[in-house]
Amino acid sequence: MIPILSENGFNVVELIVHHLQDMPLWHLEIAGIDLSITKRIMMMWIGVFFLFIIFIPLARKISKDPYKKPSRFSGMMEVFIDFIRKDVGEGSMGHYSKHYEPFLLTLFFFILAGNLLGLVPPLGEFFQVTGELTGLIHHQEGAGHDIPFLAKLWPGITSTGDIGVTASLAFISFIVIQLAGFIHQGIAYIKNIVPNGIPGPMWIIMWPIEVFGQFTKPFALAIRLLANMTAGHMIILVFMGFIFQFQSYAVVPISIAASTAIYMLELFVAFLQAYIFVFLTALFVAGAQHRH
Repeated sequence: MIPILSENGFNVVELIVHHLQDMPLWHLEIAGIDLSITKRIMMMWIGVFFLFIIFIPLARKISKDPYKKPSRFSGMMEVFIDFIRKDVGEGSMGHYSKHYEPFLLTLFFFILAGNLLGLVPPLGEFFQVTGELTGLIHHQEGAGHDIPFLAKLWPGITSTGDIGVTASLAFISFIVIQLAGFIHQGIAYIKNIVPNGIPGPMWIIMWPIEVFGQFTKPFALAIRLLANMTAGHMIILVFMGFIFQFQSYAVVPISIAASTAIYMLELFVAFLQAYIFVFLTALFVAGAQHRH
């Protein structure tokens, strides 16, 4: 773990880098290709694990007795599912949405899990530090700056705060958008990218612009999610870092109050950004299904 308190005192930049920067936890190389398991990959696995243990038992319970009164938790999950299916899917694509609902639901809950888990502090580091202070865990001599095993189990980083993750999600959405265009319009989709009614000379100019616009859509999806899920965490770390930077008790209540306010806002942003990503994806798919 990177020491935030060094010989030169507290460094807020090191604090931010330590909690926002990705790094390998387990090194793995196959055929010269680096396949190391990083902090963000670990958090994505944790998110997928929680989705499995939530939705698989929930689906089995509902399938056994669909008309049974749902529990509060089941009812809450059904609210989210119906919202994505009806308000986002059907609201954008009409009766064609049923073919895309599994994708939209998977996309929404995967992003939401990544956003929410990023708000949980690094529990692995907490247990490691607590264990070392109480003497229950002893740091191995010669380990240097190696990350302790407990810190690897829950690195506490936002998986959706990495351009590799958001760009991959946006690329998948891009493939789905283009497939929807060819499925519903056939090869004419290439020509129909330009809005209907454009004169011939303007069509020559508009076609490359519209083609370029197909690539800016996933770019906007990736950057929007990345920026929103990084900015809030950075602000919280800066506010908390003021306590150690100024080393004054007068700063403590201000930093805690400001950090708490930003944290509450981040909870809202976690749901909002998952919704926006899925809503825009559904909107782009709907636009590709029919000629403008």
